[in-house]
Amino acid sequence: MAGQQQRQAPAQQGQQGEGQRPKSSAVLVKEIISRDTCKKKFAEILGQKAPQFLASLTNVVSGSAQLKRADPNSIVSAAFVAATYDLPIDSNLGFAAIVPYNNSKYNPQTKKYEDHMEAQFQMMYKGFIQLAIRSGYYERMNYAVVYEDELVSYNPITGEIVFVTDFSKCTQRDEGQTDKVVGYYAWFRLKTGYSQELYMSKKAVDNHARKYSQAYRSDLNKGKKNSKWTTDFEAMALKTVIKLLLSKWGILSVDMQRAIQDDQKTFDEEGEASYGDNQPDAIEAENVFELPGPDAGQQKDEQPESAEGMAETGTDAADEGGYVDPDEVDAFMESMGLEELPFK
Repeated sequence: MAGQQQRQAPAQQGQQGEGQRPKSSAVLVKEIISRDTCKKKFAEILGQKAPQFLASLTNVVSGSAQLKRADPNSIVSAAFVAATYDLPIDSNLGFAAIVPYNNSKYNPQTKKYEDHMEAQFQMMYKGFIQLAIRSGYYERMNYAVVYEDELVSYNPITGEIVFVTDFSKCTQRDEGQTDKVVGYYAWFRLKTGYSQELYMSKKAVDNHARKYSQAYRSDLNKGKKNSKWTTDFEAMALKTVIKLLLSKWGILSVDMQRAIQDDQKTFDEEGEASYGDNQPDAIEAENVFELPGPDAGQQKDEQPESAEGMAETGTDAADEGGYVDPDEVDAFMESMGLEELPFK
């Protein structure tokens, strides 16, 4: 009987008495993660670090006006995915983040599409680097913002890039002339000796963001600052370069493969994943110099291809105990008693 009452709690938590203000997501998230079943699930993944992680989740939600209005189920689901990678979710640290966005869903009662604030798990550039380091395959890695007086030439056909040899004559970086930033660069060298680099001009990165982020396109059209691309373009640009570099030419551990697939996904109450704001970044070569057409903002974002068979290969230390398959996410959401939304 007690278990039945616990499973009914989430459905009751949104029901407020007349005259009472509805609870914010910060309060609802705190209630969810206070349950013993929830604490146990996070402890199975994080061990002794679970209490600290859950405390940081509360702080993240409390510090964001938009997350306070987001569906609490999607917030906890995104946090659970971040926990499987053992990455902090404070976006200021640059490893991973829980990002709110408006997801348009059809309401059969009103027969209209309505905006519904949800949260999505998002890898940041330091998160990809952290997973690469854990894999043990990489000897060295680096990334950088590139200034105009540091770049000699770049060939977009061959990918060859030439920098100045004497950086003592370059002043724009030291003077903080951000208007002189011309591109973004990432590089790695494997322990086998193989090395690869990738450079993207600022315009190429902007075209990439316009193509793959509906929220960014909306911000540009409406003059708002709701997208991570709008509020922190540099961090998102570095993430894009690093992610594409590793995806195309790096050795990917199981965790890195999952991270590429999970990045910018939304997980619902049943543990089902979908891309809400963003299309998945293309792993195959793409023309990042082509601007999206005039109807790009009206088209629904494509769903990612199936990732079946992508994981469950590899036994290095980075993967031991780290993989959590979708069925486990389903079990987690079911154990929390998280009900379905009134409409999808």
